[in-house]
Amino acid sequence: MGEAAPSVSIVIPTLNAGRAFGTVLHRIMGQGRQPLEVICADGGSADGTRHIVSQFPLARFVEIGEAPGPAAWNRAMRGAKGDLVVFLAQDAVPANGDWLHHLTAAFDDASVAGVYGRQEPTVDGDPLMAFRLAQRFCGEPHSRRIRIGDQVRYKSLPFFIENVAVRRSVWRGIHFNEHLPIGADRVWARQAVLASCTIAYSPDALVIRGLSAGLKGAYQIALLTGYTDAHFGDEGGTLCPDSRRFTRRAAWYLVKSFAWGRLPYLAIEDAVERYGYRIGRRLDRLTPTLRHRIAPNVPENRRISDVGDLAA
Repeated sequence: MGEAAPSVSIVIPTLNAGRAFGTVLHRIMGQGRQPLEVICADGGSADGTRHIVSQFPLARFVEIGEAPGPAAWNRAMRGAKGDLVVFLAQDAVPANGDWLHHLTAAFDDASVAGVYGRQEPTVDGDPLMAFRLAQRFCGEPHSRRIRIGDQVRYKSLPFFIENVAVRRSVWRGIHFNEHLPIGADRVWARQAVLASCTIAYSPDALVIRGLSAGLKGAYQIALLTGYTDAHFGDEGGTLCPDSRRFTRRAAWYLVKSFAWGRLPYLAIEDAVERYGYRIGRRLDRLTPTLRHRIAPNVPENRRISDVGDLAA
């Protein structure tokens, strides 16, 4: 008699999710593998998110009063009941009824600590965003294990929290590091690999997201990435999600796709990201008042080595 399959909790951080969130929950309820529960960890929605969640018996609305990030992820992990905890973005629609099965199937291997799935934009989405996601998520399944002399670079682990599954028993020993302004998901995956666990990738665990590019968001991410790389960096390399040659490759892709109208935006975005990253690396050189004005949510300068690699 075979062992029972591990139970699954799904956690969706929400904040003013809007009407489209109902589609996400409908798709989850239609999965071939049913979750034990769906937790909507809300950061203070002022729209109808609570009402939408109330329409689904398996879903429960939990007010956490925290901004999305590692602190909220750890709190959700503590409150979840499943052996596996799946994190899903509020705008991520599972592409088919086998999404949850594909995302959790690899856990049959006891060494697997986490699995991440593929992300794609909507059919009418921004071509630049489509290229960016295609560069991060390939079409072939693979797994990441520690190898002798391997530094385990962050670039090899696009473990983005918007579509991942985590084994709770591993999380109990390796929490998401709450001292990181950005990239705690990828840092967790690297720590799991260094602890002799396996991180797997399932391209069939596909979600469709309605993403749009924006200079303000790109600047904020670059700023936090620069700060994190400067003060919390280690041998994993930079936490920049794209390669240094991304802009050149993206420009060639836009030309081949006849999406020439996006080329000016690409050039401006590249300049904004470079500027934001440099400012982020030098935030500690600014006066406290100016620093708070530029990046009010950045914590005090502390390195991972000061707080412990496995700190929560």
